[in-house]
Amino acid sequence: MKVLWALCVLFGVIGFVEGIFGVVGATSAPQQAAGAAMGVAWAVIPYCIVRAIQQMRPQEVVIKKEQ
Repeated sequence: MKVLWALCVLFGVIGFVEGIFGVVGATSAPQQAAGAAMGVAWAVIPYCIVRAIQQMRPQEVVIKKEQ
């Protein structure tokens, strides 16, 4: 599971860079919006996939009360 989260962080960094270059390098508002959307997609889609995998395999949490 840690490998998937590491990939999620990597894609988040790629999305950040893509978003910055997409907005800075654009010459019009639609190009800026497209660049920002691509950056968000790079970050959000892997996160959603990893969260879905994590929810399919929940871990039991035990809380003990002290007496």
